[in-house]
Amino acid sequence: PRPSLKRIAMSLNFVKGPMQAQSRLYALILFLLAKSLTLCRSSAIAGCSASSPEPCTSGSHEADAATMMQAGAGLLEVEALWPPAQLSNNATCETDGVDSAVFQHGLMMSDVHFMPIYSTHPLSESSAASESIERAVIYIHGLGANANSYFCDGVGIADEHNEAASMLTLTPWFGNQAVTAEEWNPQLPAGSESISWSSASWLSGGDSHSSSPGTYSSFTVFDKLVKLLEGHKRNGKLPNLKHISIAGFSAGCQMALRWAFFSSAENSAGIQVVVSDCGSYLYLNSLRPTPECTVTRNSGPDHKCDSFGQPDGNQSLYNQYKYGLYFTGPTNSYVDPFVINSSLTIAAIDAFPSKNVRFLFGKADVCMCGAAGMENDPDYCFPTGTDCSPNFFQSALNGVRCCDTYSDFTDNVADYSLGGMVQGSNRLQRGLNYVHYLQHFYAARGDPSYKATWGLFDGGHDSAACFRSPLFTEWVFGIKPTRPKGILGNDKPSSGVLKEGKPSGLRISTARVPHFRTWLEVADLFESWAGVDGPSRREHFS
Repeated sequence: PRPSLKRIAMSLNFVKGPMQAQSRLYALILFLLAKSLTLCRSSAIAGCSASSPEPCTSGSHEADAATMMQAGAGLLEVEALWPPAQLSNNATCETDGVDSAVFQHGLMMSDVHFMPIYSTHPLSESSAASESIERAVIYIHGLGANANSYFCDGVGIADEHNEAASMLTLTPWFGNQAVTAEEWNPQLPAGSESISWSSASWLSGGDSHSSSPGTYSSFTVFDKLVKLLEGHKRNGKLPNLKHISIAGFSAGCQMALRWAFFSSAENSAGIQVVVSDCGSYLYLNSLRPTPECTVTRNSGPDHKCDSFGQPDGNQSLYNQYKYGLYFTGPTNSYVDPFVINSSLTIAAIDAFPSKNVRFLFGKADVCMCGAAGMENDPDYCFPTGTDCSPNFFQSALNGVRCCDTYSDFTDNVADYSLGGMVQGSNRLQRGLNYVHYLQHFYAARGDPSYKATWGLFDGGHDSAACFRSPLFTEWVFGIKPTRPKGILGNDKPSSGVLKEGKPSGLRISTARVPHFRTWLEVADLFESWAGVDGPSRREHFS
């Protein structure tokens, strides 16, 4: 059936890794096939007349279509694959020793729909109480929708900090494939199925789709999840829950920031939103950083911007939602009331400074491979041993092509649209521009006291480095780690706190640290452990 072909084609569009190019070619073929079936049937009916030499039937066309379908039978099996492609990479879970399938739960959106969520504690009303849980962190995955990897990393981080018993770790899956209760968790209501998204619209509150009636904005899902946790605190299921953190990285950063702006649920006491390395940000008027703030090179972690103006061109070209609050038409079921009633938008603008939203930026997230004229930093944007794509304008350096989403992915997905580029030429610059913009915006509205809470971590577009950074550890876990001199970002202490300035079971994974920039940095690393002798040193450095 044509709708099934289109669903499969959309799924193939999300395939990552070595088969990405072939999968997207197959996706295009399937889309064309679906279209040709419609045209084929239409032309058969239109060409039918009493004088036609062939019988007046579309049977021959349908036979041709059946032959074509049989030829693509291998591709059509994609629909039956388990696990879904977005959840098929278990490398992070294997590294952290976590079986993610054990933690598959569902947030019931209706009698027949559930939101698939990984959680270390059951979410149902019938679940047992847990007095040990004091904090909850909801990790939001990036564009690849690899929720299992984010969840396993979150569980591993809690264990490294000796907080596994007191931390509730959750990761919703905003996936492109619906799954049944039987596939996801047989304890969910029989016959129910998950909600899913056919595109990345979930990062701006987009509505889900399903085979049965009923759609849900991703923001509605988040409201419901936060209210469920707060309800469990009130009804004694989680009586000692004091802090709820929402941690969004990359596309998850975009989703969390926009949800925090529109939602009233975020105003609740004890809730904080930590966003990191967004591809773009939600601006609150038509102003943007002026050209001196958006230079097409790495302007560094000390970059500042205090000049904002209105770019040339119509607002619909750069300020339409999701980039701004210029609404050119319907958006989604959550945001549409703000489109219709501007007083709701003004109230959201007024409320934002009181919300606990924090920003964290990777010092090396400075690459943009899809924009013409970008001077990509040779120290960060051409990591040895990678093969990133696409590269439209960037030539290779020593045989290595430009990467702008490494080390999370080797797909270059940094936003080089006009809406993105007027915010800055790379993610670090955009983030720094935005926190200065917010201060400028609210000062102009008569609130000079507002200052965004933000910080930096050592790393590029790397969710693992972000979630293991000292500031994230302090904000989310309430731990202030000390770090030995010379350790280059991405540090992963197994005990959480490095006592007395020395490593305690420290591990530096080559999978998480792409490369040392110079041998001097390697020497600096060992120099910091000069007081550790013999076998003990080898034990610390593995």
